[in-house]
Amino acid sequence: MSKEFAGFPAAGLEFLAELRTSDKVWFDEHRKAYTDHVVAPTKAFVASIGERLADGFAPAIVAQPKTNGSIAPINNDLRFSPDKSPYKDHLLLRFWEGPNKKTAPTLMIRLSPDGVGFATGAMLPDLDRWRMLIDQDSIGGPLSDALDVLGEKRDLDLAGKGYKKVPKPYAQDHQRAGLLRHKTIQARFPEPLPEAVHTAGFADWCVEQLDDCADIHHWLVENLA
Repeated sequence: MSKEFAGFPAAGLEFLAELRTSDKVWFDEHRKAYTDHVVAPTKAFVASIGERLADGFAPAIVAQPKTNGSIAPINNDLRFSPDKSPYKDHLLLRFWEGPNKKTAPTLMIRLSPDGVGFATGAMLPDLDRWRMLIDQDSIGGPLSDALDVLGEKRDLDLAGKGYKKVPKPYAQDHQRAGLLRHKTIQARFPEPLPEAVHTAGFADWCVEQLDDCADIHHWLVENLA
């Protein structure tokens, strides 16, 4: 069981900042600091976020406080980008609602020494079904509206467009043409790092930010999960 979340220590964020320019030798020499100041609070944080989301707008959310569960590995995959740093300088955390982690609607938190990023989205393995849903005013309309509302509140980046043109047979001037062009969908936005990051209240603050994604997440769960 993870310990109760009490915030991310300053030493943990400093460790992430060091990783930007560090190699495996340095990492191995400082592995205990990584375990104590990064891994331990991250596991507690994941458990805390999972409990809060389950009690809130995502009752079936899955939060696994382990690497390759809700916690992405700290090392980069260098097989296709050998010029990258061996390690990430941030934590990437995923919480999903659905039977298949790879395709389920997902809420994400990205924590770095410079700020916090939040996202909601899903893979779109059945593009024909996605386009059929988006085409219908009664179904696609509410998602478009929810994205517009989130964009009014946040500095929103809507990622996942995979086509330059709207796929046939849909009209190029379709009122939701942008959504029809998606291969995946992820609505994401950044926030400055709050002072609360060092306290237990950081979990509550993060859930407050994710709460603005609730309508989008609900749509994805109801229509895609």
